[in-house]
Amino acid sequence: MGDFATLVASVVPRIEALVPAEPAAELGRHTGRQRRDGIPAASAAQQGLREVPGLLAERLLGALELEVGRLSLTAPAALVADLRPLPDGSSFSVLSAHGQSAMTTPVAMVDTVHRGAADLVLRHVERLLPDLSEVTGSEAEIAARRGSAHLATATAVARAVLNAIGTPTATDPRAAIGIAIGVTAQVLADLPMPPGYARALLEKRRAEYMGSSWYTHAPVAAHRFVLVEEPGLDEPDFTRTGLAAPVHSGFAVRTGIAEGQVPVSVRVVLREPAEPDLAAWDEVVEISYLAVDGDARFGHSATAPWGGEFRARVSATGRDEADERYELTIWPAPHADPVVRKRTDRVGHLLRGEPAPPPIRRPEAGLRWLRTELGEAATVTIATNVTLDEVVAEFGEGAVAVEVDGGVLVVEDNDYLGSRTEVLKRLSRNGKAASHYWNVNRLTRLSFARGGTVLSAEEVLDETWFGTDPEVRQALEGLSFTDRRHVDAKAVTAVARFTGAVIAEDDLRDALRQ
Repeated sequence: MGDFATLVASVVPRIEALVPAEPAAELGRHTGRQRRDGIPAASAAQQGLREVPGLLAERLLGALELEVGRLSLTAPAALVADLRPLPDGSSFSVLSAHGQSAMTTPVAMVDTVHRGAADLVLRHVERLLPDLSEVTGSEAEIAARRGSAHLATATAVARAVLNAIGTPTATDPRAAIGIAIGVTAQVLADLPMPPGYARALLEKRRAEYMGSSWYTHAPVAAHRFVLVEEPGLDEPDFTRTGLAAPVHSGFAVRTGIAEGQVPVSVRVVLREPAEPDLAAWDEVVEISYLAVDGDARFGHSATAPWGGEFRARVSATGRDEADERYELTIWPAPHADPVVRKRTDRVGHLLRGEPAPPPIRRPEAGLRWLRTELGEAATVTIATNVTLDEVVAEFGEGAVAVEVDGGVLVVEDNDYLGSRTEVLKRLSRNGKAASHYWNVNRLTRLSFARGGTVLSAEEVLDETWFGTDPEVRQALEGLSFTDRRHVDAKAVTAVARFTGAVIAEDDLRDALRQ
């Protein structure tokens, strides 16, 4: 083994110098076993070659093929003595496909004609692994060294073993390189990265970090959720802001519900953001916190990957109504005192020790469930002084029509007939009709008709856009569309008010599910 190790070591630098840095780094980042494709492999090397992306494998072949073809190093005969060729007269078949790697068939031929040769290469490579404990540099440099050093070792071993076998099948340089790539993939899957890699990777992430945004549902326990690097035992003090408080390595947010989960949108930016949209929220506060290492996981993403002082703007709505939603905006900034930018909910007032405002019952609260039930695109229409059959005749088979107190209600899933002018005219010829349409692109249309005439049909952006008709104005009273929270529930509330119909939740849910 000593002579063979010396032989391999004598050519490894020559081979390693041929491996381009970019594909070497891509190979060097290979860790863990890849998902098997379900096709049986004759050797671990053949399976490993399949796990390497095709373009990467071809780039490595192109870099090495000419030089490996000139390598004459040969393993000692004793090293391959136990390999037995196929008996004379044996027959076999090898499948190939158009566009496959140039190494696929040569590797398959070696596995078939010289069984055990590829596994022999793997065993010797595992004994001759390069020492990379002192490797330093950037993430790409360390990854490239890991890939090129192991591939060069595997290539030298594979070429020496196959040259010792000496058949035309074995001495094909494509076979040696293919086996070497596959063996390298198998070896790297079980090896840790060099000691300096973790730090280099962190430095790369920090240098390339451009901010992030994501949406998640945060688990709530004891009236709070936390964004921290590691869970701790310190108790947050919400008395200053009524909403958020710093804790070790992050911050906590006070919720209205005691247990469960709440929707949270997160933005991490690199500089102070623009002024918040206060109209969309009940409470908005800003606090400072100290990150230890950064990279605090929250849902499927994380904060900036470095420690230091950060500022967090926390916005909340619905804490008084068990219909809460949050937005977190985080950026690096020196420590500053907490700031309460908006204070309107009862939870916040009580936590701050302030007199609480009276409870608010929003007009649309009873219909918020409808938007969740119907999803991203639908139309809700109500008509009065018409029969159920007359209404059904106006809509397609996919619509759900049901008699309600005061009229007939129609729900269209992902359709919009009820928003069309000619339909509303016919439905309102003996009374009133109104509809609200929305789609996945947040296009909307709220329409009112009476006596066969459409009074107003507008995008739901501003309640003042719907004209001066007294009944329309009365239907819109107290509904603010410039406040974009629960816009669809507000619009359907206006539809019900205008027609005088009562939407019974249980009855409509039953009809939708039939």
